[in-house]
Amino acid sequence: MAKHRSRPTSQKYRKIAKGLEALEMKVAVQNARITGLEEQMAQLRRGKKRKAVPNPNRRFMALAESLAAVEALPNSKEAEIEVDVDEEVESAIEVGVRSEDESDDFMVVTKHCQRTRSGREVKKRAESKFQAILHRKSKWLHF
Repeated sequence: MAKHRSRPTSQKYRKIAKGLEALEMKVAVQNARITGLEEQMAQLRRGKKRKAVPNPNRRFMALAESLAAVEALPNSKEAEIEVDVDEEVESAIEVGVRSEDESDDFMVVTKHCQRTRSGREVKKRAESKFQAILHRKSKWLHF
């Protein structure tokens, strides 16, 4: 203890020093918490929007799968099959294939729908191409 300080003065200085150390610890903890939250914000911040590049062959792969399914079906009465073919077309199309016997026929139901980011369904022009190909393969269509 210094000679020029009295006992009460040095006690006050010690209390002040302890209070400052406690405040410094609080500040250090708060700074660490702030940096952690800033890192979380940086991770959660949405990046640059990029335009999605669709695969041009996806539509035709789906068509090939559905046509293969139509050709692979056995001749049975009232066989109904649901085929999910990509998310290209909004409406459900019923395709009926009639053999030479009028008594043997079966139905294929395909469901298509494409959605935007917001969840809205979008109708594509590919529907007419799909219908034309199915029309050539089958003898008659129900819409």
